[in-house]
Order: sequence, then C-alpha cells, then structure tokens
Amino acid sequence: MATSPLRSPVLVSGIDQGTSGTKFCVFDSVTGDIVASHNMETKRIEPKEGWTEMDPLHIMDTVWKSIDATVQQLKDKNIDIREIKCLGITNQMLTLIPWSSKTGKPFYNAIVWCDIRTQDENEKELDKVPGRNKDHFRRITGLPLSPLFWYTKIPWILKNVPGVMEAIKDGTCMLGTVNSWILWNLTGGVDGGLYLTDISNGQITGLFNLETCNWDPEICRYFGIPHDVFAEVRSTSEIYGYIKSGPLAGIPISGMLGDQKAGTVGQLCFTAGQSKCTYGTAGGLNINTGTKAVYSTCGMMTLPLFQLGKSAPVIYNLLGAIEGCGQLMRWLRDNLQIVKSVAEIETLATSVESSHDCFFVPAFGGLLAPYWEDDARGTIVGMTGYTRREHICRAALESACFMVTDLLEVVEKDTGYPISELRVDGGMTVDNLMMQIQANFINKTVVRPSVVESTSFGAALMAGAADGINVFPVSPDKLKLNVAFPLPETIFKPAMDDHERERLFKRWEKAIERARHWTSQ
Repeated sequence: MATSPLRSPVLVSGIDQGTSGTKFCVFDSVTGDIVASHNMETKRIEPKEGWTEMDPLHIMDTVWKSIDATVQQLKDKNIDIREIKCLGITNQMLTLIPWSSKTGKPFYNAIVWCDIRTQDENEKELDKVPGRNKDHFRRITGLPLSPLFWYTKIPWILKNVPGVMEAIKDGTCMLGTVNSWILWNLTGGVDGGLYLTDISNGQITGLFNLETCNWDPEICRYFGIPHDVFAEVRSTSEIYGYIKSGPLAGIPISGMLGDQKAGTVGQLCFTAGQSKCTYGTAGGLNINTGTKAVYSTCGMMTLPLFQLGKSAPVIYNLLGAIEGCGQLMRWLRDNLQIVKSVAEIETLATSVESSHDCFFVPAFGGLLAPYWEDDARGTIVGMTGYTRREHICRAALESACFMVTDLLEVVEKDTGYPISELRVDGGMTVDNLMMQIQANFINKTVVRPSVVESTSFGAALMAGAADGINVFPVSPDKLKLNVAFPLPETIFKPAMDDHERERLFKRWEKAIERARHWTSQ
C-alpha cells in the first residue's frame, strides 16, 4: 500500500555561499524551521603569501550539489518541492570574479575578499590623496581606502589576466560579485543568464555611490576602471529571474544581499538601533540605522542594509569588520595543525580555566575596524613555558570577543545608539564557551536565536517579501516584514569580575600595540 504524501508547508529557500562553505536551506515560511538543508565545505587557493583565491567553477559545483542533496532530502520526507515558492542568494561580499559571457568560463580564479595582493598599490593610491587620508572618499562610498576593496584589484586583473581587456572591448567581460556569478549561472549562463547584482553587494566594492545606490562613474574614472562593465544594480527584494535547469527549474530568484546584511535581516533587525554580530569566517558587527546613512568616525563602514523593492526606501547599516573568527580556527587546524577539527578547539579551550595570559591578535592581513591598519600582522604574546595548545585555542576564541568589545565601545559613542544586548549568529556561535566569554567581555547579555542559519534565512526572507511572491507580506511603511513566528533564544549573561575584565583589556591593548605597524617598522 502506497504511503500518501504529507501535506507540504509553504516553503522558502536560501543559498548561502561563503568563504568556508556553501549551504542551501529550505525553510517553513510559517514557523521559520529548517525543513531540509545541505552544507559543503569549499576549497581556498593560496598561491602566494597574502593571496587568497577560489575556483569559481568549484563554487558553482557546490551550489548545484547542495541544491540536489537538499531536494533529495525533501523527496525522502515526501515533501513536494513545488511548495518552494522562491529562492534568495546571500554570499561572501567583496570577492571578485572575472568571467566571459561568451564561454561561461572564468578568466581567472575568484579573488577572495581577504586577499591583500594589492597592498602596495593601495599605498600608492593613499599617497595621491591629501594627508594620506583613508577617509577621503568616505562621503561618497561610505568606506575607507583599503586593499580589500576593488579599486586596486580590478586594475590588477586588467594588467595581469590575459583576455580580460580584449573581452571588455568586445563587450563579453563580466566582473562580478559572487551573487552575480551564481545568478548568471542559475538563470542560464551563456544561454541567456542574467547579469545583475544588488545594492548591498555593489556598494561594498568601493566603486559605488552611497547616495545614488549605483556605480559611481567619477570614482571609476579616478581609478581607471571602466564602470560600464559592471552588473545592473537592483534592490535586495524583487523577482530577478527564474532558475533555468535542475530540480528547481522555474522557481523565481527574488532576493539577493551580502552575507553580513542577510544575517542582520535573518535576525529580524528591522528597526533603527537594532544590532547583531556575525561570527563566521570573519566577524562583523552590524547596526541598523534606518533610512539615514550614518557616517562613522571609528572605522565602521556605512552600507545599504536592504531595500524591499525598487521603489522602497533604502535601509542603511553600519558594519564593523573583525579579524579572526572562523578563518583563525581553520588556520589552527590546517596551517598550525594543532587540532584535527574546528570542533576540537572548543573542547580544548574549555579544558582550561583561562588562556593563562596568552593573547592572540589574528591580524593576518592587517587590522580592520576600528584601526584599518594594513601594515599590522598577527601575533601571539604572553606565552610561557607553561603555555599549551589548550591555552592557544582559548586565546584564539577570546581574540574575536576582544575585538567585538573594542568595536562596541567606540560604536556606542559614534552612533548614539546604546546597545543593551548583542544578538549573534554565524557558525562559531554554536560554541557556548565563546558566547559566554563574549558576554563576560562586553558586560552585556548575548542572545543567540535558534535559527542558526540566519544568513540563508535572511536571503529567504528577502525572496519571500518580493512583489509577486508575497509569502511574507510587507507592512505599509515598507520597513517591516510581518513575520508571525517567534525565534527561540539562548541567553548568555555576563559573569566576570569588573577588576578582572579591566586587567585583561589592559593586556589586550598591549598585544594590539605589538601587532600594529609591523611591516613598516
């Protein structure tokens, strides 16, 4: 006797393509629960010191395989995949992919966001601006000058990658963010694929005008970059196109936004002043500033957070980027090889009561907010003959917590938004010890929602809110999604003596000083 299929809920889905892995998640639109998901670790390529690349074809392979595996899970549960009403894409921001619209093949590997091969070129650009002021273009772009951004990486590609200049001349070169690469491939690739990006991914490149929310021709001309080679810019929530092949063929793609913003949306931070911190491959502190773009004096980047349709107001965000986090954990596993798995780090760190005054500054490619010092480098200080790998693992966990605390203190002064609690997400938040350390250091409550995959959930929310989809109805002011489900939470309350906290941070400041200006000394 055949088993009758279960009644399927209305489903929404999200692709989260990050530096460490690719996930595809399908969510119940009523409860917010994950119905099915699949995660694949991605491979990075490091051909030289300071260079970090990924194979774009490998990225797409993990996307297709994650979709296939998740669809199979749904079939095994007798859930009709036709109940998936939309798909959203979230991605590692700033990673740059050059490819040919004629062949569909990359001209070169993806240059990952943390790649600092153009640090010397960035120094030359700084020499051109008055007083070597890193904030010279901040009022236009919302960003400081840094080798992380595209204004030096694209000239490097134009100079060093064969075929790119010729393809630009004949109109077949695409220089896109990861979401653009995924969208183009899902919608047909060489057979009519769509070349689009969204405001959140476009603006973080450093070639974008924060006021117009589009590519800035003057900025591009200043850096010698042809701005007409970039993708058309759209809002973060609208129907861009439809999946052309595979098990999800015909499903609309209707949400796109960068991973930091997706995590903020996925935590339902729709009101000005709400904040959350991501602990992923890298870390990021995000603060919703509403319809006002707030310009930071403490190294925070001013960015679009989301836009619910092309005619809706842009909601802005302050983002502070933080070193270490998952990238540091993988370094301990792969480079230092003192652990066999990332999960082992928490086990080792929990086995000791403290780091025994060992401090780890993970400035592998420089210090980000609030310092923005490209010439800093990573260092471990305070080691004695007693120091063991357990102490180093704990110091690694503490490093991100120290940096988040540093940033929170200056952000509250900078923005005027008092932060009463810190909402958190990202792969590292499953580490209970680290979350408790964070609560101790900031002396505030840390809130971890049950929706661990808040980045892909945020992409799915944007997709479901799009006009023509309307799985998540939008309120009249276009600023809030009427999401009916609660987000169960785990609470971490501070439990550290004030004197001990003050002592640790004095030592941390000394460790930061050791790492600063390392390559220029």
